[in-house]
Amino acid sequence: ISTQIKSSGINAEWPLRPGAKVSGGAPAAPAAPAAPAAPPPPPPGSVVAPAASSAPAPNPNALFAQLNQGAAVTKGLRKVTDDMKTHKNPSLRESSVVKADDLQKNKNAAKSTKAPAAAKTFPPKMKLDGKKWEVEHQANRQDLAINAEATQSCYVFKCNNSVLTINNKANSVTLDGCKRMSLVVDSLIASMDIVNCQSVKIQVNDKVPTINIDKTDGCQVFVHKKSGLDCEFVTAKSSEVNICVVEENGEYSESFVAEQFKTTWKDGKFVTELAEIVG
Repeated sequence: ISTQIKSSGINAEWPLRPGAKVSGGAPAAPAAPAAPAAPPPPPPGSVVAPAASSAPAPNPNALFAQLNQGAAVTKGLRKVTDDMKTHKNPSLRESSVVKADDLQKNKNAAKSTKAPAAAKTFPPKMKLDGKKWEVEHQANRQDLAINAEATQSCYVFKCNNSVLTINNKANSVTLDGCKRMSLVVDSLIASMDIVNCQSVKIQVNDKVPTINIDKTDGCQVFVHKKSGLDCEFVTAKSSEVNICVVEENGEYSESFVAEQFKTTWKDGKFVTELAEIVG
């Protein structure tokens, strides 16, 4: 055999080297790499199959069958005997009686409940600070009076159920946050402002150029027909505003200030008019 190999011109080395030539033929192709070995199978018992649910699937037919029993549905209820009824068994009534000690405990608990904090009170104030009169936190006073000058103004704040008289001609007056307050003025150079008030009354003995009423519910203004009609009344966000014109004999006629308006589109713009009340 070796003699035949040598005579055929093939190299005696085995296996053939990559790229070795065989006489009379092409070079041999390199050997393909071996495929990786497959992973070993898992040991038995390592894979746990999902447990099947032992609870049976709900059957809606059984539910409907119970609901359709009619009067027989109450057969399974236990009957209440006479010894279970409080009106036939006096011993049961004794256990339901509320003891006096329990009532006293409930009363004490109600008393111990913290009462709401009382509103903070401020001391009344009435003084002249520079050219400004400050009248604040007056309550149930019917005799408040100020002798003002033309350069002085008056600011009335948080006064309730009181009457303030401003004698002579003053510059301006402001009422802010007052309730059931009455104000009497002789004459003003500038204006009178009434803001955030409730149920106030204003009496003008001579002249006031402008009266502004803002965010006020309930305001009655008395002006004299002879001297007080030359006045402008400006109202905003207010209700129950009435103007009373006093005659020389003391009688007066009352007119209300409109609260309801109607806005419509006319000739390319919005026009606001008084809303007519029919009835």
